[in-house]
Amino acid sequence: MASRSEMDLSCPVCRDIYKDPVTLSCKHSFCKDCLLKFWAAEQTSECPVCKRRSSMELPPFSLALRSRCEAFLQAEAAAAESKQLCSLHAEKLDVFCVDDQQLVCSVCRDSGAHGDHRFQPVDEAALDSKRTLQASLTPLRAKLRLMHQAKGDCDQTAEHIKVQAESTVRRIKEAFQKLHQFLEEEEEARMVALRVEEEEKSWRMKEKIGALSREIAALSDTIRATEEKLRAEDASFLRDYEATAERVRQQPLPRDPELVPGALIDVAKHLGNLTYNIWNKMKEMVSYSPVILDPNTAHPDLILSEDLTSAAQGQRKQQLPDNPERIDHFISAVGSEGFNSGAHSWEVEVGDNAAFVLGVLTESIQRKGIIWSGLWRLMFCGGEYKALSPSDTGSDVSVMKNPRRIRVHLDWDSGQLSFSDPDTNTHMHTFTHTFTDRLFPYVSTWSEVPLKIVAMKVSAGVEQHSYRNESNGEVDVSNKL
Repeated sequence: MASRSEMDLSCPVCRDIYKDPVTLSCKHSFCKDCLLKFWAAEQTSECPVCKRRSSMELPPFSLALRSRCEAFLQAEAAAAESKQLCSLHAEKLDVFCVDDQQLVCSVCRDSGAHGDHRFQPVDEAALDSKRTLQASLTPLRAKLRLMHQAKGDCDQTAEHIKVQAESTVRRIKEAFQKLHQFLEEEEEARMVALRVEEEEKSWRMKEKIGALSREIAALSDTIRATEEKLRAEDASFLRDYEATAERVRQQPLPRDPELVPGALIDVAKHLGNLTYNIWNKMKEMVSYSPVILDPNTAHPDLILSEDLTSAAQGQRKQQLPDNPERIDHFISAVGSEGFNSGAHSWEVEVGDNAAFVLGVLTESIQRKGIIWSGLWRLMFCGGEYKALSPSDTGSDVSVMKNPRRIRVHLDWDSGQLSFSDPDTNTHMHTFTHTFTDRLFPYVSTWSEVPLKIVAMKVSAGVEQHSYRNESNGEVDVSNKL
């Protein structure tokens, strides 16, 4: 911290000791160059402190202030010089004792206290110590870079949480606007749940960012203080070397930062099957989607529809957080709900999409990189169908006519995953495997033609199987929920 006398002799603009000080009529003083540069930049002749306009193009020099500054600098130089003298012999400390790791004068060197010790010139000793200290800063600098990167990821995640919350609010409102006034209480209940989750997850991310900021500040302080010592004169540097090195050694290295799963807004919980859940109270006709795609798992190149039931490749990559749940290699996404028992079916409208994959993905598989080892899937590409699994790199699937829709049927208990054409009731392929992990519906496409999860028309109740009513073309679904 600057002394009181040093503060009195500091220019308000550059914060350094006055150089060629001038004084305005308002009694405020500045370095001549600082004042002229300020006036040129601001295009005004106001005082930088009190804003009072000066009538003089060049204020007079303050000889008294300049004398005080020169006296202060001379006193500082004399004090610094006195620190370089031996406290025992008042001789210059011009030799470094390697065994005792301290500066000594020539008298100390020749005395009995340092009889058989090794000595180095001050500049050589300082260079060796600087190299050692520089090396010790390497892991600190690497950690600081990692902490800055992690903080940047957290900042992006925190911003995305806000975007998700705003988008979810908008979509909820659009859904409720289609309903009547008596749905206000239902709408408010969902809005409260969303706000609570947003506040909780934003608070958690704020705490994470705060912790990273504190760790960054601690590392930055240590590095900054050490670098200041490295810039000091050799003798001064060697005098303080042990304390500086000890500070570096004592600086704890934080654990590698990482984003925890579940940091993002659970959009699927708020938007998934929204109208179906409302229907349970309203008893009106609503649509129900058996699969809701989880946007927190979607590859940045995959665009999901607002109701989270349709996916297509986008024209440009979205800026999304690289959270642990997100798939980053294949242009794909998984459903928000997984299955580890029972039988489950869903249909996907593929239309004219010429490049897609449908199937299931295991819960335990890591979402980063290649995920083939956890996928059972039917792929259509280049006009051909293939069945692929962790144990099969590709078997041809014969299809007489390309279906417009594909039904995926998972019987977890029986260990079967089947694909068929629901329009012609034609079987396409069946995987047989003893499943042990939770399975999530999986969709992937590198086409701009969307894949659409077919909504079910709900009448009285729900069952897992569905049938086509030839008279009206609707699918009755009963579901024992």
